[in-house]
Amino acid sequence: MRKQVSDNREEKNFDTILKNSISELPPEIVVENVTPWKPAMNRVLIGFALNMLTLNFLCLDYILPAIGIVLTLLGFRSLRSENRYFRYCFLIAAVQTVYRLAALILNTTILPSMISAPWLWPILTIASLILQFAELLCFRSGLRTVQNKAELPPDSKSVTVLIIWCAVVCVLAVVQYSGLLINAGMVIGYIFIIRSLFHLSDKLEKVGYAIRPQLVKITDRHLAVALACLLLIGCTLGYIFGNSYPMDWQAVNPEEHNEVENIKTSLAKLGFPEYVLDDLTPEDIRACDGAMRVAVNVTEESFGSMNDKNMRITGVGVQLPGKRERWMIFHHFLWLENPGFYGTESIQLWPSYRNIPSGWGFGGTLSGRILYNSNGISYTAPYYSLGNQTFTSNSLFWGEQTSTDVFATFSMPVNGENYRGYIAYTMDEMRDGAIIDSWINYTHQLSFLQYPAQTAMEKRMTSWADDAMTFRTIQDALQFYPSDNDIRMLE
Repeated sequence: MRKQVSDNREEKNFDTILKNSISELPPEIVVENVTPWKPAMNRVLIGFALNMLTLNFLCLDYILPAIGIVLTLLGFRSLRSENRYFRYCFLIAAVQTVYRLAALILNTTILPSMISAPWLWPILTIASLILQFAELLCFRSGLRTVQNKAELPPDSKSVTVLIIWCAVVCVLAVVQYSGLLINAGMVIGYIFIIRSLFHLSDKLEKVGYAIRPQLVKITDRHLAVALACLLLIGCTLGYIFGNSYPMDWQAVNPEEHNEVENIKTSLAKLGFPEYVLDDLTPEDIRACDGAMRVAVNVTEESFGSMNDKNMRITGVGVQLPGKRERWMIFHHFLWLENPGFYGTESIQLWPSYRNIPSGWGFGGTLSGRILYNSNGISYTAPYYSLGNQTFTSNSLFWGEQTSTDVFATFSMPVNGENYRGYIAYTMDEMRDGAIIDSWINYTHQLSFLQYPAQTAMEKRMTSWADDAMTFRTIQDALQFYPSDNDIRMLE
Protein backbone atom coordinates (compact mmCIF):
# COMPACT_ATOMS: atom_id res chain seq x y z
CA MET A 1 0.00 0.00 0.00
CA ARG A 2 2.80 2.38 0.88
CA LYS A 3 4.57 1.50 -2.35
CA GLN A 4 1.45 2.40 -4.45
CA VAL A 5 1.11 5.80 -2.70
CA SER A 6 4.79 6.46 -3.29
CA ASP A 7 4.47 5.62 -7.03
CA ASN A 8 1.47 7.96 -7.40
CA ARG A 9 3.38 10.75 -5.67
CA GLU A 10 6.39 10.30 -7.96
CA GLU A 11 4.11 10.29 -11.06
CA LYS A 12 2.51 13.59 -9.98
CA ASN A 13 5.93 15.12 -9.35
CA PHE A 14 7.05 14.04 -12.85
CA ASP A 15 3.93 15.59 -14.43
CA THR A 16 4.55 18.85 -12.55
CA ILE A 17 8.17 19.02 -13.67
CA LEU A 18 7.19 18.27 -17.30
CA LYS A 19 4.43 20.91 -17.26
CA ASN A 20 6.72 23.57 -15.80
CA SER A 21 9.46 22.82 -18.34
CA ILE A 22 7.20 23.70 -21.36
CA SER A 23 6.18 27.29 -22.11
CA GLU A 24 2.53 28.02 -22.60
CA LEU A 25 2.82 28.93 -26.33
CA PRO A 26 5.71 28.58 -28.73
CA PRO A 27 7.01 31.79 -30.32
CA GLU A 28 5.19 32.96 -33.46
CA ILE A 29 8.27 32.49 -35.62
CA VAL A 30 8.46 28.84 -34.55
CA VAL A 31 4.83 28.31 -35.55
CA GLU A 32 5.52 29.88 -38.95
CA ASN A 33 8.55 27.69 -39.55
CA VAL A 34 6.63 24.54 -38.65
CA THR A 35 3.42 25.34 -40.56
CA PRO A 36 4.29 28.18 -42.95
CA TRP A 37 1.03 27.95 -44.91
CA LYS A 38 -0.65 31.02 -43.42
CA PRO A 39 2.30 33.50 -43.59
CA ALA A 40 3.13 32.33 -47.12
CA MET A 41 -0.46 32.74 -48.33
CA ASN A 42 -0.78 36.08 -46.54
CA ARG A 43 2.25 37.34 -48.44
CA VAL A 44 0.83 36.13 -51.74
CA LEU A 45 -2.60 37.69 -51.18
CA ILE A 46 -1.26 40.99 -49.82
CA GLY A 47 1.15 41.02 -52.75
CA PHE A 48 -1.73 40.57 -55.19
CA ALA A 49 -3.63 43.39 -53.48
CA LEU A 50 -0.71 45.85 -53.62
CA ASN A 51 0.39 44.85 -57.12
CA MET A 52 -3.02 45.67 -58.58
CA LEU A 53 -3.58 48.79 -56.49
CA THR A 54 -3.05 52.17 -58.20
CA LEU A 55 -2.78 55.37 -56.16
CA ASN A 56 -1.48 58.18 -58.34
CA PHE A 57 0.13 60.39 -55.72
CA LEU A 58 3.39 60.46 -53.74
CA CYS A 59 4.77 57.83 -56.17
CA LEU A 60 2.56 55.20 -54.50
CA ASP A 61 1.66 53.87 -57.95
CA TYR A 62 5.30 52.71 -58.11
CA ILE A 63 6.06 51.94 -54.46
CA LEU A 64 3.04 49.77 -53.59
CA PRO A 65 3.24 47.47 -56.65
CA ALA A 66 6.99 47.06 -56.05
CA ILE A 67 6.35 45.95 -52.48
CA GLY A 68 3.53 43.74 -53.70
CA ILE A 69 5.62 41.91 -56.30
CA VAL A 70 8.35 41.19 -53.71
CA LEU A 71 5.78 39.86 -51.20
CA THR A 72 4.35 37.62 -53.94
CA LEU A 73 7.82 36.34 -54.73
CA LEU A 74 8.54 35.53 -51.07
CA GLY A 75 5.15 33.85 -50.63
CA PHE A 76 5.50 31.56 -53.63
CA ARG A 77 9.11 30.91 -52.63
CA SER A 78 7.76 29.15 -49.53
CA LEU A 79 5.05 27.33 -51.51
CA ARG A 80 7.07 26.31 -54.57
CA SER A 81 7.63 22.69 -53.45
CA GLU A 82 4.00 22.10 -52.59
CA ASN A 83 2.94 21.42 -56.16
CA ARG A 84 4.06 22.21 -59.68
CA TYR A 85 1.55 25.02 -60.13
CA PHE A 86 2.93 26.97 -57.19
CA ARG A 87 6.40 26.34 -58.61
CA TYR A 88 5.25 27.93 -61.88
CA CYS A 89 3.88 30.85 -59.86
CA PHE A 90 7.27 31.28 -58.19
CA LEU A 91 9.07 31.33 -61.54
CA ILE A 92 6.60 33.88 -62.95
CA ALA A 93 6.94 36.01 -59.81
CA ALA A 94 10.74 35.91 -60.20
CA VAL A 95 10.47 37.14 -63.80
CA GLN A 96 8.01 39.85 -62.76
CA THR A 97 10.34 40.96 -59.96
CA VAL A 98 13.29 41.34 -62.35
CA TYR A 99 11.12 43.21 -64.84
CA ARG A 100 9.63 45.49 -62.17
CA LEU A 101 13.01 46.32 -60.59
CA ALA A 102 14.51 47.02 -64.03
CA ALA A 103 11.57 49.30 -64.86
CA LEU A 104 11.92 51.19 -61.56
CA ILE A 105 15.62 51.75 -62.21
CA LEU A 106 15.05 52.80 -65.83
CA ASN A 107 12.50 55.34 -64.61
CA THR A 108 15.35 57.27 -62.99
CA THR A 109 16.88 57.75 -66.45
CA ILE A 110 15.80 59.31 -69.75
CA LEU A 111 16.74 56.14 -71.64
CA PRO A 112 13.10 55.11 -72.33
CA SER A 113 12.48 58.43 -74.11
CA MET A 114 15.61 57.92 -76.23
CA ILE A 115 14.58 54.52 -77.58
CA SER A 116 13.21 55.12 -81.06
CA ALA A 117 11.06 51.98 -81.07
CA PRO A 118 7.47 52.88 -80.20
CA TRP A 119 6.40 49.29 -80.78
CA LEU A 120 8.58 48.09 -77.87
CA TRP A 121 6.47 49.48 -75.01
CA PRO A 122 3.15 47.93 -76.12
CA ILE A 123 4.91 44.58 -76.51
CA LEU A 124 6.34 44.79 -72.98
CA THR A 125 2.95 45.79 -71.60
CA ILE A 126 1.23 42.87 -73.30
CA ALA A 127 3.93 40.47 -72.11
CA SER A 128 3.49 41.73 -68.53
CA LEU A 129 -0.27 41.19 -68.72
CA ILE A 130 0.20 37.67 -70.11
CA LEU A 131 2.48 36.84 -67.16
CA GLN A 132 -0.06 38.25 -64.73
CA PHE A 133 -2.91 36.15 -66.11
CA ALA A 134 -0.66 33.07 -66.29
CA GLU A 135 0.24 33.55 -62.63
CA LEU A 136 -3.42 33.77 -61.61
CA LEU A 137 -4.31 30.65 -63.61
CA CYS A 138 -1.46 28.70 -62.04
CA PHE A 139 -2.43 30.01 -58.61
CA ARG A 140 -5.98 28.76 -59.20
CA SER A 141 -4.75 25.27 -60.17
CA GLY A 142 -2.29 25.18 -57.28
CA LEU A 143 -4.98 26.12 -54.80
CA ARG A 144 -7.29 23.36 -56.08
CA THR A 145 -4.44 20.84 -55.77
CA VAL A 146 -3.91 21.86 -52.14
CA GLN A 147 -7.63 21.51 -51.44
CA ASN A 148 -7.59 17.98 -52.84
CA LYS A 149 -4.68 17.07 -50.56
CA ALA A 150 -6.56 18.50 -47.59
CA GLU A 151 -9.65 16.51 -48.63
CA LEU A 152 -11.66 19.68 -49.09
CA PRO A 153 -14.11 20.26 -51.94
CA PRO A 154 -12.46 22.28 -54.76
CA ASP A 155 -13.33 25.95 -54.42
CA SER A 156 -11.59 28.47 -56.64
CA LYS A 157 -14.44 30.79 -57.51
CA SER A 158 -12.66 33.74 -55.86
CA VAL A 159 -9.60 33.33 -58.10
CA THR A 160 -11.82 32.95 -61.17
CA VAL A 161 -13.62 36.18 -60.29
CA LEU A 162 -10.23 37.86 -59.77
CA ILE A 163 -9.16 36.81 -63.28
CA ILE A 164 -12.39 38.22 -64.71
CA TRP A 165 -11.85 41.41 -62.69
CA CYS A 166 -8.36 41.85 -64.18
CA ALA A 167 -9.76 41.33 -67.69
CA VAL A 168 -12.38 44.05 -67.09
CA VAL A 169 -9.67 46.43 -65.84
CA CYS A 170 -7.71 45.83 -69.05
CA VAL A 171 -10.78 46.64 -71.15
CA LEU A 172 -11.41 49.85 -69.18
CA ALA A 173 -7.78 50.86 -69.68
CA VAL A 174 -7.97 50.26 -73.43
CA VAL A 175 -11.13 52.37 -73.82
CA GLN A 176 -9.62 54.97 -71.42
CA TYR A 177 -12.67 54.97 -69.17
CA SER A 178 -12.46 57.65 -66.46
CA GLY A 179 -15.97 57.61 -64.97
CA LEU A 180 -16.37 57.49 -61.21
CA LEU A 181 -19.24 55.00 -60.94
CA ILE A 182 -17.65 51.95 -62.57
CA ASN A 183 -14.24 52.67 -61.06
CA ALA A 184 -15.75 52.83 -57.56
CA GLY A 185 -17.58 49.56 -58.23
CA MET A 186 -14.34 47.91 -59.38
CA VAL A 187 -12.54 48.98 -56.18
CA ILE A 188 -15.32 47.68 -53.95
CA GLY A 189 -15.48 44.42 -55.90
CA TYR A 190 -11.72 44.00 -55.59
CA ILE A 191 -11.91 44.39 -51.81
CA PHE A 192 -14.51 41.62 -51.59
CA ILE A 193 -12.45 39.34 -53.86
CA ILE A 194 -9.32 39.66 -51.72
CA ARG A 195 -11.39 39.19 -48.55
CA SER A 196 -12.86 35.99 -50.00
CA LEU A 197 -9.36 34.70 -50.82
CA PHE A 198 -8.25 35.26 -47.23
CA HIS A 199 -11.27 33.28 -46.01
CA LEU A 200 -10.32 30.49 -48.39
CA SER A 201 -6.82 30.41 -46.93
CA ASP A 202 -8.21 30.32 -43.39
CA LYS A 203 -10.27 27.21 -44.24
CA LEU A 204 -7.12 25.31 -45.15
CA GLU A 205 -5.43 26.42 -41.95
CA LYS A 206 -8.37 25.33 -39.80
CA VAL A 207 -8.30 21.79 -41.14
CA GLY A 208 -4.64 21.63 -40.14
CA TYR A 209 -3.11 21.73 -43.59
CA ALA A 210 0.65 22.24 -43.40
CA ILE A 211 3.25 22.55 -46.15
CA ARG A 212 6.75 21.22 -46.20
CA PRO A 213 9.24 23.80 -44.89
CA GLN A 214 11.88 24.87 -47.40
CA LEU A 215 15.57 24.61 -46.59
CA VAL A 216 17.08 27.80 -48.01
CA LYS A 217 20.54 29.32 -47.84
CA ILE A 218 19.20 32.87 -48.07
CA THR A 219 16.41 33.85 -45.68
CA ASP A 220 13.42 35.85 -46.85
CA ARG A 221 14.63 38.86 -44.88
CA HIS A 222 18.08 38.75 -46.46
CA LEU A 223 16.55 38.36 -49.93
CA ALA A 224 14.25 41.35 -49.40
CA VAL A 225 17.15 43.47 -48.13
CA ALA A 226 19.28 42.43 -51.10
CA LEU A 227 16.54 43.42 -53.56
CA ALA A 228 16.07 46.76 -51.80
CA CYS A 229 19.83 47.45 -51.92
CA LEU A 230 19.95 46.50 -55.60
CA LEU A 231 17.09 48.90 -56.30
CA LEU A 232 18.71 51.72 -54.31
CA ILE A 233 22.09 51.31 -56.02
CA GLY A 234 20.50 51.05 -59.47
CA CYS A 235 18.37 54.17 -58.96
CA THR A 236 21.36 56.14 -57.68
CA LEU A 237 23.43 55.17 -60.72
CA GLY A 238 20.47 55.99 -62.95
CA TYR A 239 20.19 59.52 -61.57
CA ILE A 240 23.94 60.07 -61.87
CA PHE A 241 24.63 58.61 -65.31
CA GLY A 242 21.27 58.34 -67.06
CA ASN A 243 19.79 61.83 -66.98
CA SER A 244 21.60 63.53 -69.88
CA TYR A 245 21.70 63.18 -73.63
CA PRO A 246 24.96 61.86 -75.13
CA MET A 247 26.38 64.98 -76.81
CA ASP A 248 29.09 65.03 -79.48
CA TRP A 249 31.26 67.85 -78.14
CA GLN A 250 34.16 68.96 -80.32
CA ALA A 251 36.62 71.83 -79.96
CA VAL A 252 35.73 74.73 -82.24
CA ASN A 253 38.17 75.25 -85.08
CA PRO A 254 39.54 78.81 -84.61
CA GLU A 255 39.78 79.18 -88.39
CA GLU A 256 36.26 78.01 -89.25
CA HIS A 257 35.10 81.54 -90.16
CA ASN A 258 38.11 82.52 -92.28
CA GLU A 259 36.26 82.06 -95.56
CA VAL A 260 33.18 84.01 -94.44
CA GLU A 261 34.80 87.01 -92.73
CA ASN A 262 33.63 89.38 -95.48
CA ILE A 263 30.03 88.25 -95.00
CA LYS A 264 30.37 88.65 -91.22
CA THR A 265 31.65 92.18 -91.70
CA SER A 266 28.72 93.08 -93.95
CA LEU A 267 26.21 91.63 -91.48
CA ALA A 268 27.81 93.49 -88.57
CA LYS A 269 27.47 96.77 -90.48
CA LEU A 270 23.74 96.08 -90.91
CA GLY A 271 23.45 95.69 -87.12
CA PHE A 272 23.81 91.93 -86.65
CA PRO A 273 25.23 91.45 -83.09
CA GLU A 274 28.82 90.21 -83.32
CA TYR A 275 28.50 87.90 -80.27
CA VAL A 276 25.78 86.06 -82.18
CA LEU A 277 27.74 86.06 -85.46
CA ASP A 278 30.71 84.45 -83.72
CA ASP A 279 28.53 81.48 -82.72
CA LEU A 280 27.03 80.77 -86.15
CA THR A 281 28.25 77.94 -88.33
CA PRO A 282 30.00 78.95 -91.56
CA GLU A 283 27.07 77.48 -93.47
CA ASP A 284 24.54 79.76 -91.72
CA ILE A 285 26.73 82.82 -92.24
CA ARG A 286 27.13 81.93 -95.90
CA ALA A 287 23.34 81.58 -96.19
CA CYS A 288 23.08 85.29 -95.26
CA ASP A 289 25.32 86.44 -98.10
CA GLY A 290 23.82 89.50 -99.79
CA ALA A 291 21.66 90.39 -96.80
CA MET A 292 19.58 93.52 -97.36
CA ARG A 293 18.63 94.49 -93.80
CA VAL A 294 18.64 93.19 -90.24
CA ALA A 295 16.14 93.40 -87.39
CA VAL A 296 17.33 92.78 -83.81
CA ASN A 297 15.58 92.28 -80.47
CA VAL A 298 17.51 91.67 -77.23
CA THR A 299 15.92 90.76 -73.89
CA GLU A 300 17.25 89.42 -70.62
CA GLU A 301 15.22 86.87 -68.71
CA SER A 302 15.43 85.24 -65.31
CA PHE A 303 15.11 81.61 -64.26
CA GLY A 304 15.43 82.66 -60.64
CA SER A 305 14.40 85.82 -58.83
CA MET A 306 13.02 88.67 -60.88
CA ASN A 307 16.05 90.84 -60.04
CA ASP A 308 18.54 88.26 -61.27
CA LYS A 309 18.64 88.27 -65.06
CA ASN A 310 20.68 85.21 -65.97
CA MET A 311 19.84 84.62 -69.64
CA ARG A 312 20.08 86.88 -72.66
CA ILE A 313 17.91 86.01 -75.64
CA THR A 314 18.63 87.69 -78.95
CA GLY A 315 16.27 87.50 -81.91
CA VAL A 316 17.67 88.43 -85.30
CA GLY A 317 15.86 88.67 -88.62
CA VAL A 318 17.93 88.87 -91.83
CA GLN A 319 16.23 89.74 -95.11
CA LEU A 320 17.76 87.73 -97.94
CA PRO A 321 17.84 88.76 -101.59
CA GLY A 322 15.03 87.59 -103.88
CA LYS A 323 12.01 88.64 -105.93
CA ARG A 324 9.72 88.12 -102.94
CA GLU A 325 10.67 88.63 -99.32
CA ARG A 326 12.74 85.85 -97.83
CA TRP A 327 13.95 86.01 -94.25
CA MET A 328 16.32 84.00 -92.11
CA ILE A 329 15.37 84.12 -88.44
CA PHE A 330 17.85 83.47 -85.61
CA HIS A 331 16.98 82.83 -81.94
CA HIS A 332 20.18 82.97 -79.87
CA PHE A 333 20.45 82.30 -76.12
CA LEU A 334 23.36 83.10 -73.80
CA TRP A 335 23.56 82.16 -70.14
CA LEU A 336 25.01 85.11 -68.25
CA GLU A 337 25.94 82.82 -65.37
CA ASN A 338 26.15 79.08 -64.78
CA PRO A 339 22.62 78.09 -63.66
CA GLY A 340 23.56 74.50 -62.83
CA PHE A 341 22.62 71.80 -65.30
CA TYR A 342 20.82 68.72 -64.00
CA GLY A 343 19.83 66.78 -67.08
CA THR A 344 18.13 68.03 -70.20
CA GLU A 345 17.25 71.34 -71.85
CA SER A 346 14.83 72.01 -74.68
CA ILE A 347 13.78 74.75 -77.04
CA GLN A 348 10.31 74.85 -78.51
CA LEU A 349 10.06 77.07 -81.56
CA TRP A 350 6.92 78.81 -82.79
CA PRO A 351 8.09 80.14 -86.15
CA SER A 352 6.26 82.81 -88.11
CA TYR A 353 5.11 80.29 -90.69
CA ARG A 354 3.30 78.47 -87.87
CA ASN A 355 1.82 81.56 -86.25
CA ILE A 356 0.86 83.28 -89.53
CA PRO A 357 0.56 80.46 -92.10
CA SER A 358 -1.24 82.69 -94.59
CA GLY A 359 1.64 85.18 -94.58
CA TRP A 360 4.74 82.99 -94.42
CA GLY A 361 5.83 79.56 -95.59
CA PHE A 362 8.71 77.38 -94.42
CA GLY A 363 11.80 78.17 -96.48
CA GLY A 364 13.35 74.71 -96.23
CA THR A 365 16.22 75.43 -93.82
CA LEU A 366 16.39 74.58 -90.10
CA SER A 367 19.76 74.67 -88.35
CA GLY A 368 21.61 75.53 -85.15
CA ARG A 369 24.17 74.38 -82.61
CA ILE A 370 25.17 74.83 -78.96
CA LEU A 371 28.48 75.94 -77.46
CA TYR A 372 30.32 76.43 -74.17
CA ASN A 373 33.82 77.35 -72.98
CA SER A 374 36.19 75.44 -70.74
CA ASN A 375 39.78 76.40 -69.88
CA GLY A 376 39.83 79.00 -72.62
CA ILE A 377 38.66 76.59 -75.33
CA SER A 378 35.29 76.77 -77.08
CA TYR A 379 33.42 73.51 -77.64
CA THR A 380 30.42 72.93 -79.88
CA ALA A 381 27.94 70.17 -80.58
CA PRO A 382 24.86 69.72 -82.72
CA TYR A 383 21.55 69.45 -80.92
CA TYR A 384 20.76 65.92 -79.79
CA SER A 385 17.59 66.29 -81.84
CA LEU A 386 16.26 69.13 -83.95
CA GLY A 387 13.06 68.92 -85.95
CA ASN A 388 9.29 68.67 -85.89
CA GLN A 389 7.60 66.77 -83.07
CA THR A 390 3.90 65.88 -83.04
CA PHE A 391 2.39 65.60 -79.57
CA THR A 392 -0.88 65.77 -77.67
CA SER A 393 -1.20 68.15 -74.74
CA ASN A 394 -4.01 68.82 -72.31
CA SER A 395 -4.60 72.30 -70.91
CA LEU A 396 -7.16 73.76 -68.55
CA PHE A 397 -8.44 76.32 -71.05
CA TRP A 398 -8.21 74.53 -74.42
CA GLY A 399 -8.55 70.88 -73.41
CA GLU A 400 -6.76 68.16 -75.37
CA GLN A 401 -4.94 69.38 -78.46
CA THR A 402 -2.59 67.78 -80.99
CA SER A 403 0.22 70.02 -82.20
CA THR A 404 3.33 69.84 -84.35
CA ASP A 405 6.17 72.13 -83.27
CA VAL A 406 9.89 72.44 -83.82
CA PHE A 407 11.86 71.16 -80.82
CA ALA A 408 15.58 71.19 -80.11
CA THR A 409 16.88 68.98 -77.31
CA PHE A 410 20.31 68.98 -75.68
CA SER A 411 22.31 68.63 -72.47
CA MET A 412 25.04 70.93 -71.21
CA PRO A 413 28.17 69.78 -69.33
CA VAL A 414 28.20 70.49 -65.61
CA ASN A 415 31.61 72.19 -65.63
CA GLY A 416 32.01 75.07 -68.04
CA GLU A 417 31.11 78.67 -68.74
CA ASN A 418 29.60 80.92 -71.38
CA TYR A 419 26.87 78.41 -72.29
CA ARG A 420 25.05 79.44 -75.45
CA GLY A 421 23.39 78.30 -78.66
CA TYR A 422 20.94 79.21 -81.39
CA ILE A 423 18.26 77.98 -83.78
CA ALA A 424 17.81 79.38 -87.28
CA TYR A 425 15.24 78.86 -90.02
CA THR A 426 14.25 80.45 -93.32
CA MET A 427 10.79 81.47 -94.47
CA ASP A 428 9.24 82.83 -97.67
CA GLU A 429 6.59 85.49 -98.04
CA MET A 430 3.15 84.16 -98.98
CA ARG A 431 1.31 87.49 -99.05
CA ASP A 432 2.27 91.14 -98.68
CA GLY A 433 1.93 92.98 -95.43
CA ALA A 434 2.37 90.09 -92.97
CA ILE A 435 4.21 90.80 -89.73
CA ILE A 436 7.00 88.56 -88.50
CA ASP A 437 6.06 86.87 -85.23
CA SER A 438 8.56 84.23 -84.08
CA TRP A 439 8.71 82.76 -80.56
CA ILE A 440 11.26 80.74 -78.60
CA ASN A 441 10.27 78.74 -75.50
CA TYR A 442 13.33 77.66 -73.51
CA THR A 443 12.77 74.97 -70.87
CA HIS A 444 15.49 74.52 -68.24
CA GLN A 445 15.75 71.64 -65.78
CA LEU A 446 16.22 72.88 -62.22
CA SER A 447 16.80 69.65 -60.28
CA PHE A 448 17.34 65.91 -60.42
CA LEU A 449 14.42 65.41 -58.02
CA GLN A 450 11.77 63.85 -60.23
CA TYR A 451 10.32 60.39 -60.59
CA PRO A 452 9.90 59.06 -63.12
CA ALA A 453 12.60 61.03 -64.92
CA GLN A 454 11.25 63.30 -67.62
CA THR A 455 13.07 65.29 -70.27
CA ALA A 456 12.56 69.00 -70.68
CA MET A 457 10.89 68.36 -74.04
CA GLU A 458 8.49 65.81 -72.51
CA LYS A 459 7.63 68.26 -69.75
CA ARG A 460 6.88 70.99 -72.28
CA MET A 461 4.79 68.62 -74.38
CA THR A 462 2.66 67.37 -71.52
CA SER A 463 2.18 70.58 -69.55
CA TRP A 464 2.83 74.23 -70.21
CA ALA A 465 2.62 75.03 -66.51
CA ASP A 466 5.96 75.50 -64.77
CA ASP A 467 7.11 73.04 -62.14
CA ALA A 468 8.76 75.11 -59.40
CA MET A 469 10.92 72.16 -58.30
CA THR A 470 12.04 70.63 -61.58
CA PHE A 471 11.41 72.67 -64.75
CA ARG A 472 10.85 76.26 -65.76
CA THR A 473 10.14 77.76 -69.18
CA ILE A 474 10.76 81.32 -70.37
CA GLN A 475 9.39 82.78 -73.59
CA ASP A 476 10.68 85.45 -75.90
CA ALA A 477 9.44 86.75 -79.24
CA LEU A 478 10.96 88.47 -82.25
CA GLN A 479 8.13 90.61 -83.62
CA PHE A 480 8.42 93.30 -86.25
CA TYR A 481 6.69 94.70 -89.31
CA PRO A 482 8.97 94.76 -92.40
CA SER A 483 7.57 97.53 -94.59
CA ASP A 484 9.22 98.60 -97.83
CA ASN A 485 10.79 101.65 -96.20
CA ASP A 486 11.81 100.51 -92.75
CA ILE A 487 11.48 97.89 -90.01
CA ARG A 488 9.09 98.65 -87.17
CA MET A 489 9.75 96.59 -84.07
CA LEU A 490 6.69 95.47 -82.12
CA GLU A 491 6.58 95.35 -78.35
